[in-house]
Amino acid sequence: MPEKERFKLSEYDETIRFVLENGGEFRLYPRGTSMLPLLREGKDSVGLVKPAKDLKKNDIVFYLRDDGHYVLHRIVKVKGDLYTLCGDNQVMLEEGIRSEQIIGVVERVFRGDKEISGKNFGYRIYLLFWKSFFIRKVFFKLRRILKK
Repeated sequence: MPEKERFKLSEYDETIRFVLENGGEFRLYPRGTSMLPLLREGKDSVGLVKPAKDLKKNDIVFYLRDDGHYVLHRIVKVKGDLYTLCGDNQVMLEEGIRSEQIIGVVERVFRGDKEISGKNFGYRIYLLFWKSFFIRKVFFKLRRILKK
């Protein structure tokens, strides 16, 4: 999306919540690099739905930080009503996210108009390897070395 056409998510918070609360799906076009390599800015989008009561590890959630920033990250740990989250392109964990901060959960991922199913073999392999922080750290280290 061209820079001039960007908008603040806070302007659409009410609309997003209304759509999700009424059983709809909201299509979100993420910005940034925190969910690489799964989600690429300007190329991929996600379908958000109302979060279930039983969110689980590996779910990707859309939430509002206490500082007012909207974020799309993956759940890496669940402890009661608190979640530990991390972007796929990160290794720093964000702990203590409360369930009331979570606005939606990703039900579908799109590459252009093509849906990537959670049952897709490639996506399942990606999850198997990428959820390992050890593999992620090795990958990031190799990427830095190769860039030099």
